[in-house]
Amino acid sequence: MTTSPSALLVTPLPFMPTKSTSTSGSSPLDLPRSEQHAWITEQVGGWADAATYHLQAVIHVHGNGIAIGLQPNPVLWTLASAWRDRMLPYTLHGPALITGPEDSNGRYTPLTPQMAAQTQQALQTATDWWLEHDFDIALWPTNPSSRLFAEAVARTRAVL
Repeated sequence: MTTSPSALLVTPLPFMPTKSTSTSGSSPLDLPRSEQHAWITEQVGGWADAATYHLQAVIHVHGNGIAIGLQPNPVLWTLASAWRDRMLPYTLHGPALITGPEDSNGRYTPLTPQMAAQTQQALQTATDWWLEHDFDIALWPTNPSSRLFAEAVARTRAVL
């Protein structure tokens, strides 16, 4: 019996991908019930900020990722933009963790199986777009709201 992942780790694409660069867009993880803050901090490489772009999911990113020079994460930006149904005017940097929302006890909940599957499909779609358009990766951090990237968001939104 296979179980659905309860969290997803989204790592940045390489700056110079090739057509043979393969990635699924995310890595499935099991969200622990205790010591979540320490675990999330470990996954994103430092103090994590939590942002809600979807009612059933939370994105955890390094709280100081831009300032310390973490690599931009256009796939994550594309998913967050698709969830918001508009292109975000700012970039997201470094690895990120996607979990379910916080419960009444202050713990993050696992992603539902449906949310995990839908998010994995959206991340794969976004990854595929960015790999097809690898020449745009270097431009994206300087102008994330460029119309060039609207197609990535639209394609990803279509699978949600």
